[in-house]
Amino acid sequence: MENEQKNVSKVGLRNWLIIIIVGLAGQFAWAIENMYLNTYITYLNFSAPAEQAFDYSLMIAITTAASAVVATFTTMFMGVLSDRLNKRKILISVGYILWGISTASFGLFNVNSSQSLFVVAMTASMAAIMVIVIDCVMTFLGSSANDAAFNSYITKSIDDKDRAKVEGVLSILPLVAMLMIFVALNGLTTEEGGNRWDLFFYIVGGVVVLVGVISLFLVPKDSGEKDASQSFKRLLVEGFRPSIIKENRKLYFTLLLYFIYSVAIQVYFPYLMVYIEKSCSISNTGGISPFVIVMAVSLIIGSALSVLVGFIADKVGKEKMIAPVFGILGTGLLLMFFIPYIQNDTLRTVFGATGGLVMILGYVSVPTILNAIVREYIPKGKEGTFLGVRMIFVVALPMVIGPFIGNALNGAFGELYEGAYGVKDNLPSNWGYIVALAIVVIAAVIYFIFRKKFYNGSEEKEK
Repeated sequence: MENEQKNVSKVGLRNWLIIIIVGLAGQFAWAIENMYLNTYITYLNFSAPAEQAFDYSLMIAITTAASAVVATFTTMFMGVLSDRLNKRKILISVGYILWGISTASFGLFNVNSSQSLFVVAMTASMAAIMVIVIDCVMTFLGSSANDAAFNSYITKSIDDKDRAKVEGVLSILPLVAMLMIFVALNGLTTEEGGNRWDLFFYIVGGVVVLVGVISLFLVPKDSGEKDASQSFKRLLVEGFRPSIIKENRKLYFTLLLYFIYSVAIQVYFPYLMVYIEKSCSISNTGGISPFVIVMAVSLIIGSALSVLVGFIADKVGKEKMIAPVFGILGTGLLLMFFIPYIQNDTLRTVFGATGGLVMILGYVSVPTILNAIVREYIPKGKEGTFLGVRMIFVVALPMVIGPFIGNALNGAFGELYEGAYGVKDNLPSNWGYIVALAIVVIAAVIYFIFRKKFYNGSEEKEK
């Protein structure tokens, strides 16, 4: 193990550029999928005539689940392929270019712009269905380029002693991307900005295409040495063999904690933007609105502090940081629950920014720590293969389970909302945050019961 680590280069300027530029562009696209598509589907519902109404909350849950399944199987397949062919550079570059094109294509299915493209005007529900279809195509391309190739490159290129700080930077990139989109482009998605969703998608997609071209020159050339020592079929099931699980107990215990955390997050996160704007009545009228203030404060300060968490973890030990980051997340979820009960608009905005900051800090810090541990214990030479296994725990199962729990809570406890054109539906419920908190507590209890069994001696290994 020590000899292997000596052969792994330090992070270096080139790797930092790859991490930040390529990683950030990928998060622009994922921000569209994980956040803005859900808001877009909500817009399609409430901006349509009443006779075209559909269950937007259920549609969001279906979108999230379908995307998760596609992402997982794509990462498993393409991850194994990247390990065998050792062609990560081409997968990243060409994948990003196609990924950006697919992201831009969402603009074609805006209810307004579609009427100039199709003979029969597209209804709101049909536009939402087309969004789901294109989302699956986008997910296939994004998972090939980012989840499989880019993440495999990072896992293979970074030394264990630098993983937490690198993971800290990687973990804030989704928030940085989201913040940049808020500041530069959020106005296009508001009524005051003309609801120019088509232009919004074209700009983000164009940025991803551009970075795909840049990565052709930035990402180092692969060694070209193919690994045909194991069959493709064997590698696909490698991470599910009982003997492999037994040999890598710390890895799979960490993935179990990650799975529980991810289920909790998916209960409320797909509905987060709609919750803050509509359920909490925090105005999003374009420009520097209370909504933008809440999101900006949460993302900027939460991101900065989460990077600090990564640096601390490299110093004191990653396993020692698991309990504190779960505690931060739990506190943030509790604060998010109380936002709608504050009557004064200004106080509600301040409280929302505070609760959002703590929640985002925990939301980013938990995967910062867990991802660093996972990458450390992935068997060398099989980075792509085991990143597919990680997707089962972190994406596929949680995103199939969590959003439907959230949807059920929205239907049972969400306040009824009527759009400008008479469409009525339930808003995201604040009880989703309490349920998420309960799930986080389960993860914390499991950690405290079994931490000595699985992590005892890990600190000595790191040193």
